[in-house]
Amino acid sequence: MLGVHILLAVGLAAFADALSPLGVAAAFLLSYVALRLAMDLIGIRRYLRRLELGTAFAFWFVGEVFRASIDVARVVLGRRVDPQPAVVRLRLARRDARFATLLGCLLTLTPGTMALDYAPDSGVMYVHALDARDADAVEAGVRAIERRLLRWLEAGEPASGADPWRDDA
Repeated sequence: MLGVHILLAVGLAAFADALSPLGVAAAFLLSYVALRLAMDLIGIRRYLRRLELGTAFAFWFVGEVFRASIDVARVVLGRRVDPQPAVVRLRLARRDARFATLLGCLLTLTPGTMALDYAPDSGVMYVHALDARDADAVEAGVRAIERRLLRWLEAGEPASGADPWRDDA
């Protein structure tokens, strides 16, 4: 559905003679509003929910990367800062190798942390933190990413026994 949404935005931008990145973004937003108004009519509630949560996650994660970059800069450039690197062991909320891979990539993109290993049989991920004076704070940061990522990925999933191909959830 995202591909159709993007094609609709590109077509709308081309029709309006505004085929530029800004024009396509504006057309994407305009088509989003139109789809939002007609979501019950054409049965795309789950798609729009995932789009909204995915967009919110992306903006939140970019903010977290900037915040972590400032924290790492303080550790590196600070004169009296004594970083205490450590490996933190975390049991993930979902035992899924694909989810663990995505979470590990996001953790590695975040300055100051790096996913080292994942044990699929136990659901444990090992994360290296540059400054782990407070292991609970490191775990809270990882849990925040995990919680928001799960909220996005599980948005609108059909209940057990429901038809997974129907898009009106």
